[in-house]
Amino acid sequence: PHFYKGVRPLGMGGAFTAVADDENALFYNPAGLNRVESWSMGLINPLVEASDSNVDLYEDIEDTDLDVTAEVTDLIRDNLGETFHTRVALFPHVVMKNFAIGALAQGKTNVEFRNAANPEINVEAVGSGSAHVGLAHGWMDENLRLGLGLKYIVAGHLQAVYDAGDIASSTFEDQVDDDTVDDSGFGFDLGAMYTLPVKFDPIVGLTILNVADTDLGDAGELSQQVNIGFSATHQWRWLDLTGAVDWMDVLEDAGTDDDMFKRLHFGLEAKFPKILSLRTGLSQGYGAFGLGLDFKLLKLEYANYAEEMASYTGGKPDRRHVVQVSLGW
Repeated sequence: PHFYKGVRPLGMGGAFTAVADDENALFYNPAGLNRVESWSMGLINPLVEASDSNVDLYEDIEDTDLDVTAEVTDLIRDNLGETFHTRVALFPHVVMKNFAIGALAQGKTNVEFRNAANPEINVEAVGSGSAHVGLAHGWMDENLRLGLGLKYIVAGHLQAVYDAGDIASSTFEDQVDDDTVDDSGFGFDLGAMYTLPVKFDPIVGLTILNVADTDLGDAGELSQQVNIGFSATHQWRWLDLTGAVDWMDVLEDAGTDDDMFKRLHFGLEAKFPKILSLRTGLSQGYGAFGLGLDFKLLKLEYANYAEEMASYTGGKPDRRHVVQVSLGW
């Protein structure tokens, strides 16, 4: 998966390898920085993402005494089979043609409730701070674009299983601290795009994320991932329409399964003059949609998509909402 998932790509079903013409190029395809038309800056841009089911969980937690093992057991049993996801991020950045720099603070948590006989939760949480720099250049009248992304990541990682007794214990917070590991590492990404000299400006994109794996020491590693994408655009006076398709993790380096359909992403974006953008797509076989409102100094972005939690398409979708408010220009 991508280290950071932008709201705009998510609304397009995740198909962005051959689109990447904004700050998201740092995470999807650094070659796309050569497509940036004007410079921009994001100063304050908080992002919040949550699963559909989170609201029900929060209500259940409010009604539960987390210091009582029996009540925690009931809480887990009432939510068996559910997965709860949250993500928060802040990504101040500067982007211009052929160059981008940014600092990312991000926290992600996935909690799975399981095991009716002995109720427990499986928790995976990652908190990170990272610095990112991207460079690109165009050749052959900028039909061929190549890009390089550099990153330094400091991360804390928690992967653990806790039962009701653990959660109700007075030492639970200390146990979580003991189970969390911290470390850091450098990594880099490579990207390429080629624009075919025919109608609709079709673009073929290729990116290698986390070349030779990004080693974060005790905090784990980010596996190498090869993605291929295709996009085409048509412009009218009142509308720019872009279609895109991605085949992610072509070599199956980043996943433990071999389901090709989980790796396919399709997207459409309709950009109207000045303010409004509408997006839709298919991500891992599930529908996605989003919209953007650009008021120059203030931008509002929303996306709705599903993440496949099972090892095969159609197994266990987790429907998510993501919202971002950006101040900058």
